[in-house]
Amino acid sequence: MEPELKDDFLENIVELPQWVELYKINHWSPSQLNSMDCMWGYKYLYLTQEQRRKLPINSKMFTGVCLGDMGILVFGKYLWETKIGKGLVKTEILPQRKIFDKILEKFNAYEPADDADKAQHDVARLGLAKSFLTLKNGIREINLTSPIECERCVTLTLDGCVLPTIGRIDFEDEHNFVEMKTKHRKKNRPRKDGTSNYSLPKLDEGYMGWEEHVSQVAFYYFACEEKKKPHLFVMNEEDYKIFTPENCEDLKPENLRKRLNKLTMTAKRRERVMANHAGKNTWHQDINPDFGHFFWKNMGEHLDNAKKLWGLN
Repeated sequence: MEPELKDDFLENIVELPQWVELYKINHWSPSQLNSMDCMWGYKYLYLTQEQRRKLPINSKMFTGVCLGDMGILVFGKYLWETKIGKGLVKTEILPQRKIFDKILEKFNAYEPADDADKAQHDVARLGLAKSFLTLKNGIREINLTSPIECERCVTLTLDGCVLPTIGRIDFEDEHNFVEMKTKHRKKNRPRKDGTSNYSLPKLDEGYMGWEEHVSQVAFYYFACEEKKKPHLFVMNEEDYKIFTPENCEDLKPENLRKRLNKLTMTAKRRERVMANHAGKNTWHQDINPDFGHFFWKNMGEHLDNAKKLWGLN
């Protein structure tokens, strides 16, 4: 039976600590727990929810969203959506025609943040059709059994934590689930004549972001009561890799447990910070910032604001 999740996760916490209401945080997510402490603190303890929704995205992130939408429309039978007054609802995905054209229209509506982002977006557009084919070939090889569900919300309260951790599974059937990750062309160093080209990233284990991706798989593995078989599906424009416990040591249950333990330590540490500062804007005193990390690269004016918060600007 699916867990009954309410729109406001605060209502699921039996004993509500004061800091939960003061900081307006009602759950963890794998992406939150995978981010640096300073980035998480700035986004969730300093910015409001409305301000977070306006944070900049980039073309790579948007391309990944579009490819995810393609996968849902091609392979999905049911989509889990949040509807006002009803909470999470499983709706049937009706057969679609001209899926690529629909996604291309959405892709073209993206507004780049700057010239570099526009160049990245243009490069992604040229390879979008090839990416669509690669996506279909990869998901077909995994061979999920119909009916395939998409974006199902699962919850898990990590040991010793107050807040539940919430996440959405990309694709799943009765016995398997898939976490999909997209890698995109990267701009190379300029040539002597000043021009540049874009190369495809490698998909072997250990790529940038691998640790975070495996940690997400770990959360979904333990959040699924059925203990479904995990698949980490990683693709670029021309190729894909499918990692499972059979071909990847990191995805074996004992190693996934270690990843989950790391997420748990992060959540517990941050809950202690919030409890110690009880809603005050002094929480940054217990967090060391790392503004040289690439996570801050596309944050625009928020990087300057964060430096001011820590007294480094």
